[in-house]
Amino acid sequence: MSAVFFLSMGLFSCQEKEVSYPDIEFYDFEAAAPWYQTEGLSYPEGSTVVTAFELADQYFGGEDKRTIQTEVDFPEEGDWAQIGMYFRLDCPETGLCDHWDRTGSIQLIQNAGSDDETVIEVLRHITPYRIAMAEYVDVTALAPVLKGKQTLTSFIDTWVGPGHEQGEGWRVTVRFVFYPGPPAGPAEVLNVWGRRSITVGQVAAGETVGDQIEPFSFSVPEDATRVVAHLTTTGHSFNNTYNCAEFCEMRHDMLINDSTFSTYPWRDDCDVNPVSPQYGTWEYGRNGWCPGAVAVGDLVDITDSLQLGANNTLDFDILLANGIVYQNTTPIELLPTTATSLKLYIYK
Repeated sequence: MSAVFFLSMGLFSCQEKEVSYPDIEFYDFEAAAPWYQTEGLSYPEGSTVVTAFELADQYFGGEDKRTIQTEVDFPEEGDWAQIGMYFRLDCPETGLCDHWDRTGSIQLIQNAGSDDETVIEVLRHITPYRIAMAEYVDVTALAPVLKGKQTLTSFIDTWVGPGHEQGEGWRVTVRFVFYPGPPAGPAEVLNVWGRRSITVGQVAAGETVGDQIEPFSFSVPEDATRVVAHLTTTGHSFNNTYNCAEFCEMRHDMLINDSTFSTYPWRDDCDVNPVSPQYGTWEYGRNGWCPGAVAVGDLVDITDSLQLGANNTLDFDILLANGIVYQNTTPIELLPTTATSLKLYIYK
């Protein structure tokens, strides 16, 4: 199926004022799921392309480039029907990619360096074993924060670099494509957590999942029409009890006021990943991810459980998929963790 479809926008009425938008090819991200491949991708005339990173080196060694940072000038104004994000990992010029699957994250930092610094995860990914990857994903819901001058970082949890026998790292490219049209994004993005690691399986007082999570209080405008939670989780480490948190099936509960919303992120389709053939264990199912793929997370409509114009409470828990509390009775040095980020999209 083609990943592109054509819409003729014509005139759109916005607050009693007619706005004319160009005819443009929109991208069908739903058809491209779950692998979001980029073959044949082109940016339609009339779109605005903003490059954040272009073949930027990431590695570890004499110079630590596990995290790199850039300043990005997004459009200050404009109506966007879609915003696409092109993400690519290439091997270094030597051709020696990192041999291992590493967790990675693109993050936006608001008010960098200040007491009000906020870190919003834009994209979670896992590197492939020793080969390149490229994917194109929908970030329209982040329209309120992809505006004006912003700070972006790219993190890859790599431990190799130039001259290392297990590869020399990666080169990252990130572009944002703004498609003009009737605004489709939310009015507001409420960041609950940027990317954070939660240790799972510990039962001692002060070490449980609940001990690591502070309930989040937030208010929703009275004129909100819809609120969607965007939860991204990936499990890491193995050889603990049940091989958690990478190779065991887990459940993630968002406890919102008196309601519970559960997600089950297990991936059982890694063996058909088109970023292949890779090296290593890329074909094995995993908790929320596959090597050489983005982890787009889950979108959950929580509108009916909220009190509009009033305070609401959000809490979080991580259980085994059957709903039982996970107890890590055979811990190793590298305890199991779930890398988690959570945002709320408020529509009006």
